[in-house]
Parts: sequence; structure tokens; C-alpha cells
Amino acid sequence: MKSSAKLDAIGVGIGPFNLSAAALCAPIPGLRTLFLDRKREFSWHPGLLISGATIQTSHLKDLVTLADPRSAYGFLSYLHAHGRMYRFNTANFKGVERAEFDDYFRWVSKQLTNLRFGVDVESLDFDGDHFVVNGDPEYTAKNLILGTGLSRCIPECAEPLLGDDVFHGDTLLNKERNWTDRRVAIVGGGQSGAEIFNYLISSEQRMPSQLCWVSSRSSYLPLDDSPFTNELFTPGYSNYFFELPLDQRIFAVESQKLASDGISMSLLEEIYRRLYSLEFLRTKKPEIILRPNRRMAGLSRSAAGDYCVTMTELTTKRTSEVVADIVILCTGYEYRIPRFLSPLRERIRVEKGGYVYNRDFSIKWDGPAHNKIYVQNAAINARGIADPNLSLMAWRSANIINDLVGEQIYKVQNSKELQLWI
Repeated sequence: MKSSAKLDAIGVGIGPFNLSAAALCAPIPGLRTLFLDRKREFSWHPGLLISGATIQTSHLKDLVTLADPRSAYGFLSYLHAHGRMYRFNTANFKGVERAEFDDYFRWVSKQLTNLRFGVDVESLDFDGDHFVVNGDPEYTAKNLILGTGLSRCIPECAEPLLGDDVFHGDTLLNKERNWTDRRVAIVGGGQSGAEIFNYLISSEQRMPSQLCWVSSRSSYLPLDDSPFTNELFTPGYSNYFFELPLDQRIFAVESQKLASDGISMSLLEEIYRRLYSLEFLRTKKPEIILRPNRRMAGLSRSAAGDYCVTMTELTTKRTSEVVADIVILCTGYEYRIPRFLSPLRERIRVEKGGYVYNRDFSIKWDGPAHNKIYVQNAAINARGIADPNLSLMAWRSANIINDLVGEQIYKVQNSKELQLWI
């Protein structure tokens, strides 16, 4: 089946970032957009919606508010629609629960008419005038907005062993699991690893007999949430970062890691207090093995069916091992060029494994300048650590839409910056 309508833009992938773009596109008269996703409905890391887990950013950094505070699709509008405004305000939460933000995203997705779920994009090509999205149905559009998200990063040694007992952390809640009296190893010292560690020590009903937490960081380090560091998550810094040489950008991303990938201080305090309680005040307690400053160097399965995690201590280079029945990989994510772009792959410019971006969040390719490919959440080395974060989501979407329409629909100029980056 072929759709006869030619669209101004078609989006592929409906995660938070393209949901933001769709919400900001929705009220613009005459703008024809459609966003596609193979999922049956919106979901946001359902396997990590641990009860009590919170987002690490302000609730005002939602889909739309920092670009259009009057939008009907903001988080405050969601609270108002559900009769929660006063209760939420009085509760004075330190952070919004991830489950509530997921519900907010779902609420917005159900209101938008420019979303299509259950559509699997098989391939994507260019006919000289429009992009052609091959699938059922087929769509044509002048521009693309890609928001396919990141892929799980799995250590090479773990790839052959993936299954019910060796899995990435973001699938934790996707199935019922028996933790009781089992030995568990968590690999990864970021927020997800901390949330899962806390989840396993917080209930006697699921408490393992042994719990090992491996981190390549020197300790279990907190998120740098200080005011001056948070200015790294502003439009002004993003624009400054974009103008730096690539090697300097890559170095900055690595050096600023704890500003985006550290563990919330409140969670670290909760874990430490729980470990105190388990050690001194409880009779039932797991054996806790904390192994910072170590990188997983190998993973093997024994004839008995358990797993041997080999670790290298990063200072002394000594190796050690721990045996586990379950291994949880909290090893992050990475961007991979989607397979459906294969017909265009040779036309897209790539440098050091990543797209080469224009200032308007489109990527460089050898097609006509008026046919643009905007890509969300693949520009960490072009735009900095805020790129995969929710913080600049609305601002980035607004920039894309302004460029798409050819006029300033949304105000995107920088607010007054405290720190002068240039």
C-alpha cells in the first residue's frame, strides 16, 4: 500500500526525543508530519521502571516546556489533567519517579494524531526529490527526523552467553525472575547499576545470597549536579561545544562523564544506609562484594551452569574472579546507524564512527540541501553530554522545527548565560 500524501517530514522512531518533536510540530498549521515506530504503543525503558527510581533532571525539562511553556503537552499540563497539581507541589519531590514520567509520555502520545505505532520501516531511500520510506504503507517526505535511539552495549565476552541469566540491565523487569538464594553479579557502576543493586537489597523476598557490584570507576561516584556544572546542559554551551575541534569535543565528553552518568547522591545514601542496616541490624543478609576500579575482562560458563566473571584491577592489573548464577550487564548504550539507512549509507558523511552534523541538527550527506536528514540522540561528540539527556530535548526539537518550517516558530535564542564559553 502506498500513501499518496507527501509529507514535510517523516520521523522514524518514537522515543522521548521524537515524541518531543511530534508534540511541537502538532500545533503548527499546514505542517505535515508523521512519526513511525514498530512498537505497538509508546514505552520508555519498561524493563527499568523500578518502583521509586527517579529521573535525574528537572520535571520542567519535559517534552516541550523549555521551548513552549504554553504548550498543552507539558508535564504541568499532565499533572493538571490528572488532578495532581496541588499534591505534586506539596510533596516537594527531590526527583520525579521514572514511572510517572513514562506515564506522562504515554499521555502525550495518546493525544497526538501525527504518530503511527505498529509500523516497521524496512528501508529508506531517496528518489531525487523526496525520501521514500519503504514499508506497509509506503510514505514519501521532503525531510527525515530520525530518533531510533541507542542500542545496548554488550561486552564481547558476554555476547555468546546472553540469555535468561546473562542480560542487559534494561530488561530487568521484562520477566519474572527468581533471585532468592542465588549469586548475582552486576557489571557497571552508573545509575542503572546502582538502581538494580538497590532493588535487590531492598526486599527480603528477592534478596540474593551473594551480590557483587563491579565498576570500572575508582569508586561508586555521584552525579555532579552542582549549579555551574549544570550549565553544561544549556543551549549556550551546546553551541560553544559544536564549534570546537572534534578531538577536543571527544576529550570533553570523557572528562565530563560524571555530569551526566554519575549516580544520584540520594540513591548512594540510600544504598549505604541499607548496607549498614543489613550488616548490623538484620539476621538475613546477602554476602556483599563491592569491586570498584575493576573492568570485566572475561565471562565463562562452567559445566555446573554458573558463570565466572573475570575482573582486572585497573591500577595493579591483577585479575580476580567471582562466581555468579546471574550476571546483569549495566554497560550502557551506543549509537548504531540504523539498517534501514543502508540504501543511503554511502551518501552520508561519517567521521570517526559518527555523523558529521550541521548546526541545525541535520547531518551532512550528498543529496540536495533542501532535503535534510535530522538525527536526534546521536550527536554526543558534536553537541556534548547533554545530547542523550532529556535536558535539551525541547530546545533541540524547536531548532529542528524552526529550520524545517523556515521561520522562528519557537524562541530558541540563548537565555543570559552566567558563564561565557567563548
